[in-house]
Order: sequence, then C-alpha cells, then structure tokens
Amino acid sequence: MIAKITKGRRADRALRYDFGPGRDEEHVNPRLITGNVPGTVDQLAHLIDAHTARRADVARPIWRCALRTAPDDPILPDATWARIAERYVTRMGYGNCPWVAVRHGEDHIHLTISRVDWTGWLVRDAFDYHRSWPVVRDIERVWKLVNAEERSNRIAPQVTRPERAASQNRGAPRPEREELRARIRAARDATRGQGQNAFERALTEAGVDWRAHSSPSTGQVRGYSFSIPSWRDQEGTQIWVTASKVAKDLSWPQLHAALTPAPDQPPGLQN
Repeated sequence: MIAKITKGRRADRALRYDFGPGRDEEHVNPRLITGNVPGTVDQLAHLIDAHTARRADVARPIWRCALRTAPDDPILPDATWARIAERYVTRMGYGNCPWVAVRHGEDHIHLTISRVDWTGWLVRDAFDYHRSWPVVRDIERVWKLVNAEERSNRIAPQVTRPERAASQNRGAPRPEREELRARIRAARDATRGQGQNAFERALTEAGVDWRAHSSPSTGQVRGYSFSIPSWRDQEGTQIWVTASKVAKDLSWPQLHAALTPAPDQPPGLQN
C-alpha cells in the first residue's frame, strides 16, 4: 500500500474533486465510506472548512492522503477500506479531528482531514511522511496486503492492473513486461563485455524481438525497443516498449557500459 500525503487550505475543493467525475471521467460511484462528519458533499465541506477557520493562523490546515493498494492486492470492499481508514487516521494522530474517507475507484481512497481537532487544538504534522511508513506497513500486515516497500522498484516500472489483466486474457504465463525484463537481463548478463553483436544474438536466441535506434547524425546506437512475438493488442498489432520502460538498468548508457569489452580483453570476444 502506498500513502500519498498532500496539504492544502480548504476542504471544499478537495471534496468536490473526490465526488466529481475526475479529470478524465475516471471516478466510478464516488461515495463516503467512513469518517466523523455527516452530511452531503456541500455540508461536509462547509463543516470542515468552518471548523478549520477557527485557526486562521495556519497556512495549510487541510491534510490529505490517498491510500492505494498494489496491483496484486484483491479489490477490497468498502467495509474493509473503512476499517483501514479508521486505523490509519487514528495512528497518525488525527482521530479527534474532523475527517472523511471517500472512495471513487477500486484500488484507493482519499482522506480529507482538518488538522484542527474538535477542541480547537492544532495537531502537528511534523515528520508525517516518516510517521506514515510504519502505519502503512502495519496495515499491510493486518490485512495481508502486498508490502509496497518490498515491491517498490525504482529500477523496474511496476506492471499496472490493466496490463496484468490484459496479459492474462492473452494466456501469457506472466505479464510480457516482466517476461521481457527477465529475458533481456539474462542476455545482458550472458554477454557482459562481449559487445553489442553478441548481446543482440543472445536476445534473438531468447525469443526477444529488438530494434536498435541510431542517431541520425552519427549513426551510433542510442537505445533499443523490445517486444515478444506474442505481445499484441486487440487489433493484432505487436506492442513495443523502449528499454527504459522495461527497466531503467536496461537503458542504453547502462547496457553500453555492461557490454563494452575491457581494454585488455582479446578482440575476438567482441563480436
């Protein structure tokens, strides 16, 4: 689970976004799932903002957090999301503040919280990003969700839920991006220091389709695109992805460094 924290001045704009259609009409059945402020959208926003206005000295009194599950997690019912929201809000120290949780998608909820508690006391938000980390790990443990910290991979882009579903519809044993990642890395590791030609031969032997992109001015390779013959969209067109979209360690600068022969390497190994 990922917690994305933001801060603002007013709740009304945030809640109108949560309950609205979304920027690309992506919001589905926006609904309040829990909280301690009752009412319609307008009533929620008015109550939270009116209460927060008691502390005009605070620049950004509205605390927002989007809690999002991982693509491998199951779709949680509203009741489970409500319990997760209540646990998170309480452990972050906002349990006595006006707050609501809104859901408008399968994999995430939005929390809107006034840092001014019901007594008028301002709850400090110092180090909230760091404080959130163990709370989220605890939620993952309790509800048996994917540990986002372990799954987080800044080198290899995560496979999205739609991409994973599409690969399953095609009958692929695992998402093609993950398959490409494994095959290309194996080819790279098997041909380290042996040059570009050896790498490309290894790719072909591994069943990876590849395209080398050259600079128009120098003619030198500046990157690759990869695919698998069976990776096709609904119209039957083959899907290609650039190397950096497969994994950042497969971008050309890093591949070139891995494939370039050592200065003292025999010339015969470079082809």
